[in-house]
Amino acid sequence: MGASRRTPLAKFDDIPGELPEGSVPSGTDLNAVAQSAILKLNNLQEDNLTSNAIWRDLLSLTGYYRTIYPAPAVSRTFTKLSKQKKRSVFRLKEEIPPQLAKSGKETSWVDINVLFTAQHENLAENCWGIVSVIPDANGHWKIWMLRTWLECFDGYGHPDLLDPVGSSTNGERLGTTNGASTNGKTNGASNGATRSDSGEYGAIVVGGGQAGLSTAGRLQALGIEYVLLEKHAEIGSQWVGRYESLKWHTSKEYGNLPFGHTFPAEDEYMLPTKRIGAGHKAWAEKYGINVRTSTTVEEATWDQASRKWTIVASSPNGKATMRAKNLVLAIGTGHSTPIYPEWASTERVKSSSFKGTLMHSFAAYKSAHRWAGKRGIVVGTANTGHDIAEDMANAGMDTTIVQRNPTFVFPAEWLHAAEDVHYHADMHPELADKETFTYPNKIMRELINRAVWAGIKASPERFDALERAGFKVDRFGDTYNNLYVRFGGHYVDIGASARIAKGEIKVKSEPVKGLTEHGLLFEDGKEVGADLIVLCTGFDHDFRNDAVRLVGRDAADQMDDFWGVDKEGELRGHAKPAGHSPENRRWFGSTFKLSHNRDSILAETATAA
Repeated sequence: MGASRRTPLAKFDDIPGELPEGSVPSGTDLNAVAQSAILKLNNLQEDNLTSNAIWRDLLSLTGYYRTIYPAPAVSRTFTKLSKQKKRSVFRLKEEIPPQLAKSGKETSWVDINVLFTAQHENLAENCWGIVSVIPDANGHWKIWMLRTWLECFDGYGHPDLLDPVGSSTNGERLGTTNGASTNGKTNGASNGATRSDSGEYGAIVVGGGQAGLSTAGRLQALGIEYVLLEKHAEIGSQWVGRYESLKWHTSKEYGNLPFGHTFPAEDEYMLPTKRIGAGHKAWAEKYGINVRTSTTVEEATWDQASRKWTIVASSPNGKATMRAKNLVLAIGTGHSTPIYPEWASTERVKSSSFKGTLMHSFAAYKSAHRWAGKRGIVVGTANTGHDIAEDMANAGMDTTIVQRNPTFVFPAEWLHAAEDVHYHADMHPELADKETFTYPNKIMRELINRAVWAGIKASPERFDALERAGFKVDRFGDTYNNLYVRFGGHYVDIGASARIAKGEIKVKSEPVKGLTEHGLLFEDGKEVGADLIVLCTGFDHDFRNDAVRLVGRDAADQMDDFWGVDKEGELRGHAKPAGHSPENRRWFGSTFKLSHNRDSILAETATAA
């Protein structure tokens, strides 16, 4: 068995990184500031930096996702790596002028887009960056934040650029022969760079959801031989199979797949599942993604001698064996195995003689229509719990939502206003990602909390009304802690909070003691009757438990913890060696937003491997 890697979990409050104090003076010549910043970058000294300077690099110089701080470490590491990677001089990205960035009314800085090149072994890197500068108390401009990232390798395509099947440029670069699209067969365009008849691939991607599709598209854009294995009969069907009222709480533009805008303009702002699935299927066909549907991976084993994975997969056409240097598991990381409370175990349910129906939201729930007019209980108060409680109320059910701990409630209109700044029909999604995703996580956390908490202070009645209804509110919750540490647990309010405040959804905030014949008994001795109980109690978030079914215990045990942040504020298990064959293999999982950019990094990694 190989060595296990376990990166310690850190707390955001213990990670350095803070917003600057003060603002850019009115009338400042931003072009002159940009020229000054370029001079400082090209001969970086520690006194060019603020004392709390922070640098985030995505592959360009560090080779991984790294966040480095404060000024002495930034200066020392930047200078060392610039020499090692033979970094070129920085130059302004002329088509994007320097911009004034703000946080609230009192804080501002200047963002300057820059370009540079570097060397990774025998590969020439094209890189991009944003340097953020502020004036100090004496009026001297200092670098507060630096963001750098790898765009592409010379001569290996660009992960953001892929022409649709059948377009003239795509025909020249990728080929235009269409393949079959059913049961275990290749779906999409034949492509000499990305199709393999021998069963040998540069990369095999398991799972055809948001992350798997994004990764496959990036691999194709870079001309890497790959295949995407999807267990469902067609791309997008995993969305169609979810509960009927489910829709994204974020905007459709925030959920684009690579290479442009995925969803039609006439689609709803918050997409229902059928439109998400239809958009994913259309995108895969548009770009000729090499996918084998109705294909289930039975096992994947690593051969140290050949330094390749052997994957055995089954489909209606029989079993197939494939080999690849890189294996990508995009299998719904942390959202595959539902968790049941102890009182809902098979034995406890049977012994209770409960006469109603009990199910987990992930395993069986589709709609409340069958129980219209009856009594329903939802256990859990994150997004899914609220969605299903509102679905029950809409069906005329006598609905109760059971809450264990205070819940952070985030009004959807605030989220949408923030997303719409960058993610809209007039901005290319990849450019929006570069402007937003590249921030150090700690800095973005501070920006979001400052804005959200200001809104909460200005809108107390919204949250007071919930508390009067008996709902416990984590009023000043931490968005990034919920997303990057807890793996959820919050509610983006798209309407259920108002139903709770009006009493249309009742609240029970006592621990559950157990099931009875007619409903749930609580620790306070009170019973709530139910014909339907839906558990929205989350999932097993240990990725190793999901991966072991495919790669075996030895390989899974070597994998790092997935999710939560390390001491730099970077996600554990992402975009870095994670415990198995670290010299050229990285383990990735991805969620909705993160698949935008991380799949690009994975594809670049496969190119370099």
